[in-house]
Amino acid sequence: PDASLSRARLGQAFSSPSGKLTYSPELLIPEPSDPTAILLQSNAIQGLSGKIRQGKANAVFFKGSLTALKTFCMEQESARGNFPGPVAVIYCADEGVEISSVADAGAEGLLINVCDGVDITGVEDVNDDSDWINTCKEALTCGIQPVPEFTLKGSDVESWDEEVVTKMVSKITGLVGEEPIAVLLTVNYEETDETTDADEDEQESQNALPSVSKELSRKIPIIGSVRADAGDGRLGAEANRFKEAGFSSALLRSECVPGFRIQLDLDIVGSFWAGCIVDLKSTKSKSFSFRSKNKMEKSVATEWRNYQKSVIDEGSLGDPSESESVVDSEAGDYKGFA
Repeated sequence: PDASLSRARLGQAFSSPSGKLTYSPELLIPEPSDPTAILLQSNAIQGLSGKIRQGKANAVFFKGSLTALKTFCMEQESARGNFPGPVAVIYCADEGVEISSVADAGAEGLLINVCDGVDITGVEDVNDDSDWINTCKEALTCGIQPVPEFTLKGSDVESWDEEVVTKMVSKITGLVGEEPIAVLLTVNYEETDETTDADEDEQESQNALPSVSKELSRKIPIIGSVRADAGDGRLGAEANRFKEAGFSSALLRSECVPGFRIQLDLDIVGSFWAGCIVDLKSTKSKSFSFRSKNKMEKSVATEWRNYQKSVIDEGSLGDPSESESVVDSEAGDYKGFA
């Protein structure tokens, strides 16, 4: 595979001339347990691939077996030359996977954990004797693009201003030998059982985000990990927080899918992401409302009441005094609320 080709495809995937966020879902493909399940899963992955493409995702972060990856990539490749075209795939590999096999399966990128996924407290934590650097260089040799991911503690976020984030990306660039096609930034917040109204300000401060300069995000796409539960506009609101902090792209983590830990139906997962991304990209207002002005000379309600009265007075409905009551008092009926 040609590294320049994969770089061009991912560069296009994360490009947003309008300045809007790009959206990429994280797909977790479970390992089938028997030969029949393997056959059924192959068809399910192809259906999932098609729905993700129809939903106009910018890229996909794919976690699963190499066989599943190959099936997904082949289905995407079958759409080349059509509209919508193939979605770029970034593989989230387990430790020890053959990078050449990832490239042969059709992926354009490889997600690589900086410092082995350990939370970083500062730029000084990243040094030149780490294995992830060699993994990045090997990925480039195999023709696919490394996408470094570095994680931060939620309690340390406030110290990560535009200058510090820029220094971190520059250091990664220097260690790898060339600018990454994109960088994923994940914040690990402390989990709380429940939040009261009195704790809202403290919770908001705790869930702060690093600041990314416009100059950096225009040069290298900075992707933020979005983990909000879908529903009631929470996902859109969380994505907007990343946009305001300077991020240019959003990785929609699998935790966003309702019941993701038990939801193994890939058809449902595909439908969810397709509808979700279309909604997030929609330019329609999420709080639609309108006002109207009645320019009629007469009140409709008044005219209708007058019409009813005239019909009754003319006797068209019979003589009101001759009407029979539907209440049978002898049977125990009484007048009251229904």
